[in-house]
Amino acid sequence: MSDINDSDLIDDTRLAEQAKRVIDEVSREADQLLAPDIAPDRARVNTPNFSRMRREWRPGDEAEIAGIVAEANGVIHREFPGIFLILNDIWAIAREPIVNLKTREIATDAFGWPLWKRLPSGAYAEDYSKLTGREKDDFLLRITMGLLEWRRQADLAHRLPSMLAKGRWEEAMATGFVAPTGRMTVEERTQRGRQYSAQDRYWAIYLAEVSRAADHLVSGMELLGQRLKDSLTA
Repeated sequence: MSDINDSDLIDDTRLAEQAKRVIDEVSREADQLLAPDIAPDRARVNTPNFSRMRREWRPGDEAEIAGIVAEANGVIHREFPGIFLILNDIWAIAREPIVNLKTREIATDAFGWPLWKRLPSGAYAEDYSKLTGREKDDFLLRITMGLLEWRRQADLAHRLPSMLAKGRWEEAMATGFVAPTGRMTVEERTQRGRQYSAQDRYWAIYLAEVSRAADHLVSGMELLGQRLKDSLTA
């Protein structure tokens, strides 16, 4: 005799509503911190043993993750070349490049931009007082003229695809949730939905993070423009 209770089962009339609720809960997981409500007496017994915590990727994962991060970084550099040109023009005044002592050539990163000298603390050796009023005014104008296009690029090239990818993942999750026939619990259907939509979920997460990176970059330029404006009127 089955040990599954009737209360654990869902019928077809409740399936769509149940699927929507589960998908809404799952879609919020990435943006929420887990804060389980543990009773004090259990908390004393279940104190985490951080010495056993995994502090590295599983074999093969580290290289794959590094490749994904490098790809995302490349997307941002290719989509916003004007921003990085302005930043490096400013840094060329305020910082000192790293020079190869043998070839006397300036060292560059993967995107061809100069590498800059750092202090022993790891911070960049820089002095922004070197910027003249005319240079600040020029940079402010370039930032102001570029912001409209950068914001449009962030919205259309990154935020919109991110939202569409999330919609595709939710549809795949719903398909996997409702597809099985027969007597299945909500938890079993949720697991089927997760498995069916795993690749769509990873793609949606990737696009969401690229979109956030683009938004943060544009927002940073807005703050830089405001700071330049403040320094000119001080």
